[in-house]
Amino acid sequence: MAFRMKTLAGMICAATMFTFGTAWAAEPEGIDINIADVTREQAAAVASAQVELHEEELIPKVNDGTKIMINLANRGLYLFEKGVKTKLYPIACGRYTNRSPVGYYKVNEKEVNPTWVDPADRSNVVTSGPSNPLGYRWIGFNGYYGIHGTNNPSSIGTYASKGCIRMLEDDVEDLYERVEVGTPVEVFYNRCVMEKSNDGTVVYYIYPDAYDCQPLSVEQINEWLHGYGVECFESDDAIKEKIAAEDGQPTFVAKPFNLTVNGKTLEWKAVQKDGIYYLPVYQMAEALNMPVYVDNAAGMVRTSYGTATINNFKNVLYINADEAEAIFNINGGKYSSNSMVYTTNPPKKTAEVTNSDTGTKVNETAVFNRNIDPVRNIEPVKK
Repeated sequence: MAFRMKTLAGMICAATMFTFGTAWAAEPEGIDINIADVTREQAAAVASAQVELHEEELIPKVNDGTKIMINLANRGLYLFEKGVKTKLYPIACGRYTNRSPVGYYKVNEKEVNPTWVDPADRSNVVTSGPSNPLGYRWIGFNGYYGIHGTNNPSSIGTYASKGCIRMLEDDVEDLYERVEVGTPVEVFYNRCVMEKSNDGTVVYYIYPDAYDCQPLSVEQINEWLHGYGVECFESDDAIKEKIAAEDGQPTFVAKPFNLTVNGKTLEWKAVQKDGIYYLPVYQMAEALNMPVYVDNAAGMVRTSYGTATINNFKNVLYINADEAEAIFNINGGKYSSNSMVYTTNPPKKTAEVTNSDTGTKVNETAVFNRNIDPVRNIEPVKK
């Protein structure tokens, strides 16, 4: 961040910085700033502000879904155009003692070839050129904070600034042309990034806690994976190792599908893992109102139509979709890139299969991270 020759729109935002003791954030490395001097400079700037920025000036000319999202934890700037993520740029952000501000903002100004004034020595003025620490583009979004180029490209990917967002010059010039005054800017700090890859597979990353403010637990990661319907397909041990490694590398978990049976969408997902499609045993049985017999010791499930192998993922039972069609008397499968749809076949002559306690219905339903005894007494088949 830097104080520049041009009167900055939105200076009033600087008043909110006093509480946090922040300072400018884009001056060259090695410059020490007295915080008291800085806050006096900020107060003077606020008092002498000549430009009053009205809310309507921050409304984009075309509200087309363009926005900027910045994750300080992974040092990445995401550009969304028409609601779709189109770009991911590497950045440098605020160092530990001068953290970049998190929150919801808007681009309040844009400038080509900005001039930089050294906040420690106001007589030191650097005009546009290779020595300017702001590079050749400035995109302001919060008082003195902005997104800009840099004359120190080796700092990209690190925590190096005093609050501003640095970008490689080619990247900031590309971004400059894609956004306008009023474009929303969201700055956040998320060590765990979880998303779907291009083919729909859930993938997550865990980054170091550079600001020492966001510890992570296995329970949290499980909860977030649960939101995608794939929590059973990443072991707790694997999650522990991932948190300890905090290497920012992708971990691909599984691909979830909405699961519909006879027109009803089930709570649990169908899941593809290592090329195999899996269906949740008990939810399928309940949706079809079909008794099932499970022998955990043998790893088998039986219905009146036949038997199949069960797969125990974190104490929730799944069945290979290819085998499920036979033992549940259904047909269908992958309907689109994000759904699997099944319908019941005409009834067949079958043997009666019941549960031990009720004789009529399934007596166990899978729930999130349920603790199921993996070896149970075998439920008898009544004849």
